[in-house]
Amino acid sequence: MSPTSETVQAPGPLALVMGGGGARAAYQVGFLRALAHRHPRLKVPIITGVSAGAINAVHLAAHPGSFAEAVEDLAELWLSLTMDRVFEVDPRHLTLNTLRWGLQLISGGLLGRPRIQSLMDTTPLRDFLAGPLEARHGPIPGIQANLDAGRLRAVAISTSSYTTGRSITWVQGAGIQPWARPQRRAMLGPLTLDHIMASTALPLFFPAVQIGEEWYGDGGIRLSAPLSPAVHLGAGRILALSTRFEPTAREAALPFTRGYPPPAQVIGSLLNAVFLDLLDQDAWRVEKINRLLRKIPPEERHELRIIDLLTLRPSRDLAQLAGDFEAELPPFFRYLIRGLGTRETESPDVLSFLLFEPGYLARLVEMGERDANARIGEIETVLNGGS
Repeated sequence: MSPTSETVQAPGPLALVMGGGGARAAYQVGFLRALAHRHPRLKVPIITGVSAGAINAVHLAAHPGSFAEAVEDLAELWLSLTMDRVFEVDPRHLTLNTLRWGLQLISGGLLGRPRIQSLMDTTPLRDFLAGPLEARHGPIPGIQANLDAGRLRAVAISTSSYTTGRSITWVQGAGIQPWARPQRRAMLGPLTLDHIMASTALPLFFPAVQIGEEWYGDGGIRLSAPLSPAVHLGAGRILALSTRFEPTAREAALPFTRGYPPPAQVIGSLLNAVFLDLLDQDAWRVEKINRLLRKIPPEERHELRIIDLLTLRPSRDLAQLAGDFEAELPPFFRYLIRGLGTRETESPDVLSFLLFEPGYLARLVEMGERDANARIGEIETVLNGGS
């Protein structure tokens, strides 16, 4: 393409956008490792995340060291994870929760409000994150320190309000104006551990979190435009880290299961649709708008702007990979998850969301690093402000 005013002007602020996917978010750490190896002191002024990607986003935004140091500490965090550090896996606890739900269902609601809020208790994850973030109570101090030092412009994580049905993006930044769109809006203020726990609260599996007067769950549920927080915060270049594998036309036509689909296949399809597919749709919209704007003189674009966008994704189906590590699950949890039919499908997506075990996580980090190196030319173009 011939040079335009966008290619000769200073590139706009860089943003990292990290999607959800539960345990799959370890893949993003591998990408960040490859990036940090080449650019150890990279400045990323805008960082956004949703669901498990919110953990990665806040960790980077709050870390006091260089980009490389922040990424390496994040990698150590993920590689030390085990399932019992994310939620209670004690057989007695899981059995009681399952029985309570079943009893509530067959009672027709006659037992009153259910005592159980979710299948799993994520208190271990809260305790696990509180130490590195130094935020057991109150705001996460590292974020404000980086804002004051000028190393960070804004960090945003998204949640879904079960109380009102809206998507709420919580933003902490300098000189940021809130925004509102149909069924989604931004809220300004210091981020806390509650915001992270709410953004990662996988529906039904993990409990919702009360913030103020409302109850919030996983941010991917209602976030119809995952790139919008970065765009509203002024990003001119975006590296979007997806955890969704994009199959070829031939691969997409192959069946994952034979006969009637087991519950695991149905749940997995829902999880993909809610948490992973929307990033691809939003990226398509951004690229379409870019093509239109390139046909319009800069002085006539008004508030619209061209955004350099690169979406990075796995080179292999992470759900199929999860099946290779099912044996790492705690025995009783493995027994329960098999009851959903995870062994009856070649792509157990629900398993890939919950498989917080060292072997699987290490493989994801390794894959993320390898995939990033394979596309390093495209990444460098975005970093350099190419169009």
